Amino acid sequence: MSSNFIEKPRYQCALGGALVTINAINRAVAIVHSAPGCASAADGAAKSGSGYWGTSYCNGRATPSTNILEKEVIFGGESRLAEQIDSTLAIIDADLYAVITGCMTDIIGDDVQSIAGRFQAEGKPLVVAETGGFKGNSASGYDLILAALIDQVVEKGLAKVANQINLLGVIPTQDVFWRGNLLELKRILEDLGLQVNTFFSPFDKLSSLKTSSQAALNVVLSDVHGLGAAQAFEEIHGIPFVNIPLPIGPTATQAFLAELARHIAIEPSVLAAVVQRETEWYYAYVEHVAELYNDLDLQRFAIVVGDANYSYALTRFIADDFGWIPYLVAVTDILDDTGKAKVTARFNSLPVELRPKLIFETDTSRIATSLQEELAKEPDEYGSPISPAFVLGSTWDRPLAHEFKAGFLSVTYPVSNRVVTDQAYAGYRGGLRLATDILSTLISNR
Repeated sequence: MSSNFIEKPRYQCALGGALVTINAINRAVAIVHSAPGCASAADGAAKSGSGYWGTSYCNGRATPSTNILEKEVIFGGESRLAEQIDSTLAIIDADLYAVITGCMTDIIGDDVQSIAGRFQAEGKPLVVAETGGFKGNSASGYDLILAALIDQVVEKGLAKVANQINLLGVIPTQDVFWRGNLLELKRILEDLGLQVNTFFSPFDKLSSLKTSSQAALNVVLSDVHGLGAAQAFEEIHGIPFVNIPLPIGPTATQAFLAELARHIAIEPSVLAAVVQRETEWYYAYVEHVAELYNDLDLQRFAIVVGDANYSYALTRFIADDFGWIPYLVAVTDILDDTGKAKVTARFNSLPVELRPKLIFETDTSRIATSLQEELAKEPDEYGSPISPAFVLGSTWDRPLAHEFKAGFLSVTYPVSNRVVTDQAYAGYRGGLRLATDILSTLISNR
């Protein structure tokens, strides 16, 4: 297969990432300066690919867009953008308006900063970011728009609050369970006495973003995503950051909290009490399904397919807490050598006997080919060396599971065969939810 295209991509372009990030902020409205179809396509991909998360305030098919045509490509689209901003401000009641751009308008060189500046000079709550799709994927768009918000919206010069943190690196819709994950982590961290800004839950207000410069620490729940936003916070507002992977289940979450305590003051007795309480809560339920797990012999070889955040988080959970053997992990992000090295180092922190074969592959069909190549190196006279197997991936990976007669659960973007509302896989309660979903899938045909 040609390497000049990606079959079934597992992310959007930079514009798509910026659009869904704005859409996840309450009472924020995007104004898309691009060719017709860009906003609609990005919105459709976000909705259907992230568990049908639905429409929030004035987005979806109602997203304001300049829809530039040949005329604007030839003569420039700045007057059309000014017209669209003016009409959007007149018609739509919002607390924040964000001008984001597509490939065509970035290519023709429209001065969107200057156009937006006219309205900003009038005191309009307008932010602008150049997010042409060719600048990267969803993660790039998330960083670009957040960097703009951090520079143009977040208040400067506020005094730091010693126990306040910002959570970064969880990209709306790219992490299908972002709302539940953020709320679950916030719940645990607030029990430790911290003030937590998540920005993108259904209950967050724009005011928390505006005053987020008060935070003493930014916690980036990724090794490779959200770094642009964290660096902007550090450069503009003097907030240091730390990378701690997205935790799923009791083992990873306890390690996450212990690592966080090395960077911000948490009372040791409170930390110990919260860990004990949450661990006991988790195992109070797990012990009752242990008999099911053992009697039906539900241990499996695992194949994990997902972005850098989920590939490690899922692998650690199934190895540390679920008793499965991770065989192969495919990281689907487009990463440079530095990013790949960071992800590889994270996997190398796992015990040698539990380290899966790690590949970096964005193309769906090549993931299956890579798995077949690995299996060919381990011939088994009794059948497949990874039987029985289970695939944790996206909806795109259902044929892969079928090919290897494996169980399957869609957990990474895109997920179009499930409806996601408040579900979470992060933390203690998220880990229990994931264990429940896996076990339910395994016994669903009984």
